[in-house]
Amino acid sequence: MKYCLSILIVLQCFWASAQNKYFIEFTDKDETPFSIDNPYEFLTARSIERRVKQNIAITNNDLPVNPEFIETLKTNGAKILYTLNWLNGAVAEIDNQSILSAVASLPFVSQTIEIYNSAASKSLLPEFDILLAAPKKQKNDNYYQYGASAHQIEMLNGNILHNNGYRGQGMLVAVLDAGFSNANSISSLSHLWTNERIVLTRDIVNPQSNIYEEHSHGTTVLTVMASYLPGELVGTAPEASYALIRCEDADSEQLIEEYNWIYAAQIADSIGADVINSSLGYYEFDDAEQNHTYANMDGITTPIAIGANHAASKGMLIVNSVGNEGQSSWGKLITPSDSPNVLAVGAVDSNGDIAFFSSLGPSSDGRIKPDVVALGYGTAVQSATGQIGTSNGTSLSAPIISGFSACLWQAKPNETARDILDLILLSSSNFTTPNFELGYGIPNFASAINSVDKLFDENKLSIFPNPNNGRFSVWLPQNKTSTYSILVTSAHGAEVMRETFETNSSIYSFSIPSTESSGLYIVNLMVGSKNYLGKIIKINSLP
Repeated sequence: MKYCLSILIVLQCFWASAQNKYFIEFTDKDETPFSIDNPYEFLTARSIERRVKQNIAITNNDLPVNPEFIETLKTNGAKILYTLNWLNGAVAEIDNQSILSAVASLPFVSQTIEIYNSAASKSLLPEFDILLAAPKKQKNDNYYQYGASAHQIEMLNGNILHNNGYRGQGMLVAVLDAGFSNANSISSLSHLWTNERIVLTRDIVNPQSNIYEEHSHGTTVLTVMASYLPGELVGTAPEASYALIRCEDADSEQLIEEYNWIYAAQIADSIGADVINSSLGYYEFDDAEQNHTYANMDGITTPIAIGANHAASKGMLIVNSVGNEGQSSWGKLITPSDSPNVLAVGAVDSNGDIAFFSSLGPSSDGRIKPDVVALGYGTAVQSATGQIGTSNGTSLSAPIISGFSACLWQAKPNETARDILDLILLSSSNFTTPNFELGYGIPNFASAINSVDKLFDENKLSIFPNPNNGRFSVWLPQNKTSTYSILVTSAHGAEVMRETFETNSSIYSFSIPSTESSGLYIVNLMVGSKNYLGKIIKINSLP
């Protein structure tokens, strides 16, 4: 009898510990008590102000889910972890099949998706960076004495931003990561607490934990942006404010982390963040059934890419590491860097050459990825133990870009998030000849703060990439609310394509029919009474 009782206890413990997690999607928001006419009930004033400045409407997509749905799920035995307004659903723990069946049969539930399988979870740390020897301190004539971080700053002319007073003041950067061990105690970040510029901390993985006692990856990332130790280490946006959100579980790799990321981005939106830095990405999980394929890397398929697209639509600039898979069998970018609305960042070495580990593009639908690159091989950081040295990874090139993006936006407060992204692309070293290693290249932030009118001197049209395979983009003149027309003709004057369009973007993309032969084509962009001319070389053999 004791033996049988022991078995019963073990089985009961097994069911108690084997709580799988599901995304539960709802059918509608029809009966939600919230209204787009009163957004202050679910968004902060700063978040609403960001939308107003960019002429972004508040829609039903922003509304919280119906709270009656949540109460019904609880009544049926589901433990609600959080709700996802943009996806109109909730993430919940469900103990057993009978509860799952009851939940799935509810009239307002459209589907349930298993996103965490406790039986499949294993302790598997992601590949994080290794701290190397500290570089020597340096002196310069800039506003900041950068010390070890001088090269990663000056490679992008970010020191020019700083010298002109754009150091992140008034900007809010949300950092989505795996933990921030000792971030509140290491020397380079102490000024953030002294000056009350940590505006929020949140642990989505384990709400009962202390994010300053979790993984150190986020701490290292944060030092690239926020450090302020003159003569030793200075970040790319040392005077910005920061929100620290843990959404990555370093002890496992499961699909729930993509939903955690979406919830983290939703939090960032609600508090009015301007920039999201995400040094995270996914393609392979502990449960192989959750794995993504390369075909999924099209920017609209994975849950996290869908979430990133929603986040960008709210007026935030999303900066994401392209991945460290350059030497792996996968080799390609990881999601959400595949999103067309995410600024995907690769890594270069001190000479500006692609780092061996940096993931390659394109996205599976053929778009240029990464978008840009920054120093990710030998990046100056401070570790969670307080040592200043160098470290490697696209996890570190991304925050270089995130910090400078915040400074650039500070310099150009009337621009939209998409405008800032476009300005960064425009300023980059390979802007007219992008590739699948460096993308558009290394940004030049000194150039990015200047007017783009010079592109249209003498009515010359800026076209990229060039040569191309028939897919190309043009940089549009300033009057973005105008109706545009484009005419492409062959070298002999025959019309190849004609299109009239409206857009809020600074860049617009086109495709010459694949049936057209390789050769020279003339592009004529008409904006009101003005014409802008350019030439392209179409090479059908190009990827």
